[in-house]
Amino acid sequence: MKIIFGTSNKRKTEDIQKVIAENNFDLEVLTLEDIGWDLGDIEEDGETLEENSLIKAQAIYSFCKNHSINYPIITDDAGLFIDALDGRPGIYTARYAEEERRKDPSLPPYECINKVLRELEKIENRKAYYRCAVTCMKPDGSFKQTIGRTEGKIADEITEPIVRPYFYSIFNYQGINFRNLNEETLKETYRFCALKQALEELLKEE
Repeated sequence: MKIIFGTSNKRKTEDIQKVIAENNFDLEVLTLEDIGWDLGDIEEDGETLEENSLIKAQAIYSFCKNHSINYPIITDDAGLFIDALDGRPGIYTARYAEEERRKDPSLPPYECINKVLRELEKIENRKAYYRCAVTCMKPDGSFKQTIGRTEGKIADEITEPIVRPYFYSIFNYQGINFRNLNEETLKETYRFCALKQALEELLKEE
């Protein structure tokens, strides 16, 4: 079965390919590029991960209907939620220091990390979690959503290489920085779990 994964992000595409290979799912992934998507970025103006994931699925669904493409659509949205910051950055994870960088273009792309560490300065509670909402929309427009969650803590300082996704450099899971998790442990984490459940349920219904 062919499915459309609503992203042009290479890392996310690799993640879903790993889930498919690991579980021997009989699925072929098409990206937005594969279906000829030419509408640019989808505005995610929802108030929750679930809403943003659904917004993306609905936009891609409309595009597919207009181009006679009839495959299930998978979309996701994820964010980092920090207890001591009342859940921030949450749905704004990918653009947490956007305003600061707009005012001062000399700030680095990873200013979001510096911002979080400043906000957590002298705060003992470093509890946080990553959460992912995956939407699976079928060709008839019906959809289901699955959730993945990984509990962890924010490190006191940056000790790992700073590359996208930036917050991985300061997020520790079971005492290990997210960048240093092995493949086996990664399978237990938020995005992998949400994608696996979504794909399992899709295949069961076919």
